[in-house]
Amino acid sequence: MSDLRILLPALILGAAALTGCVTTPDIGGSVVPDSYVQTNSYPQWVTSPPKAGGRVYGVGSMEVYGNPDQALKRASELARADLISQLRVTVASDTSSVVDEYSLNGETSLQKSLRQAVSSRTPEVTLDELVIADTYVDNNYAYALAELDRSATAARLAADMASVEADISGMESQPLTGSTPLQRLQQQLPALDLFAQYDKLADQYALVSESHRRPQLDDNLRRYRTGIMQDIRELKVQLVLLDKDARTLSPGLIQALTEQGFRISSTPSGVPDLIFEVAASLDEQKQDGNYYVFANASIRLKDGAGQLLSAFSGKGRGVSGLPKAAEDKAAAKLADIIAEELSASLAQRLQ
Repeated sequence: MSDLRILLPALILGAAALTGCVTTPDIGGSVVPDSYVQTNSYPQWVTSPPKAGGRVYGVGSMEVYGNPDQALKRASELARADLISQLRVTVASDTSSVVDEYSLNGETSLQKSLRQAVSSRTPEVTLDELVIADTYVDNNYAYALAELDRSATAARLAADMASVEADISGMESQPLTGSTPLQRLQQQLPALDLFAQYDKLADQYALVSESHRRPQLDDNLRRYRTGIMQDIRELKVQLVLLDKDARTLSPGLIQALTEQGFRISSTPSGVPDLIFEVAASLDEQKQDGNYYVFANASIRLKDGAGQLLSAFSGKGRGVSGLPKAAEDKAAAKLADIIAEELSASLAQRLQ
């Protein structure tokens, strides 16, 4: 048994990095009695976790250094990590595939950047049903047994997904009232928050359900999401270059923004949906046969009516054996900054 007490903590620590998005219940107060030394034999679950249909278990252990309460809290965290790691291994070994509809729809860098910006501010889904079912402490180690009722968790997540789908359907049924493409897009953007919530719920459902299958949105709602992303792609952008250095960067900047998914031109036909005003200063140097271009830019993002939506600055650096190529690389860095800022504006400021 002494060998087990040496090996078990190391095995459980290896699962700590795979904890996922799991709520950590507050054990609260002192969880170990004053005479915490237990003389009975180990509970069976220390070496052989229970096996029950519809439930999954994890075991964690931590060496006691003075304070058994702290050791038990850490053992509880590791027990949750062990449980989640088992679920992840099970999902990874499942042969069913999930269709990445974003990739199939030819998602651009701009669309992906916006989707990620929305997802990053969407709260993670917690597994509230994951509990610490039992604990054990002796002179040397604290042990904890984590338990998750997979059926109850899957049922709760399914109900949550149904609620989100209902909210999305409500938004989809609302008529668009904006007079410009950007205004109509703004009216639909809050739906992306709901789609992000659904995606995170679906991911957790696939993790805990015994089928390991990720639910798919209703076809109508999938088309609704595709339509919103397509509207983002169709926004017409005008690039206004305010000085000589900005105009020097123009070819590389237009090419990079176009590759990211912008419909951009320095002289678009009709009224643009967005306007990027760019002022830049270039510092060009040559060293060891290479050309270095440092571009400092100030950028103002406006709507088609000229209303300021965002103002920001960025720096781009390009290195090449050819001066033009160095300029294009510096411009590409600035394009990345512009795309990120626009995504943040669409995800936060425009709603």
